[in-house]
Amino acid sequence: MNRRGFLTSAMVLVMSIGLSSGVQAGQVDTSDPVKLVKTLSQTVIDELNAQREALKQDPKKIKAFANQYVLPFVDTEKMARYVMGVYWRRATPQQRQAFVKEFTETLLRSYANSMLNLKIKSFEVTGSQPEGRRGDRVIVSSKVIQADGNVSKVQYRAYQDKKTHQWKLYDIVIENVSMLLSYRKTYASAFQQKGIDGVIAEMRKKNKDFG
Repeated sequence: MNRRGFLTSAMVLVMSIGLSSGVQAGQVDTSDPVKLVKTLSQTVIDELNAQREALKQDPKKIKAFANQYVLPFVDTEKMARYVMGVYWRRATPQQRQAFVKEFTETLLRSYANSMLNLKIKSFEVTGSQPEGRRGDRVIVSSKVIQADGNVSKVQYRAYQDKKTHQWKLYDIVIENVSMLLSYRKTYASAFQQKGIDGVIAEMRKKNKDFG
């Protein structure tokens, strides 16, 4: 699997917690970023190995699980704002809402397509460190060993919500390659060529037949 493919697939570790029948949204400890990453990731690895054949028969179930269990743990609006960059300030409220919706759908579609290719032998949290000076952002570092023996350093970026004081995930970095930055570069070119409405229309078209 290439780096871009693994980047997408690795995010499945935290975006697909709904696959687990043993962990429900209310049981996930979002008061601590390390516990959040550790619980979600290990659970998904176990459940993927256990349910891989069943999911191959109906991979669209991933979306239903994600919508029910995953979204509380991942701030897709924050991700969408970053991906849009300067275009977020230029967009109308309606355009922002539409982009967040289609971006979330795009992520889910990408994860559904990549998930069955994700074969992780082991996952280990190796540490965490604050990001910035305010203390409300943390980078959780981990080591992922794939079934083929390849070892990758994976970092999850989390922030603490000011109102709820709970932690949420908003980016993943594989071997110094940020998922958010990769998306931002891709969409910056698209916005420049097609405009905000054009990009949203293209995303909507691709997402239309997904689940």
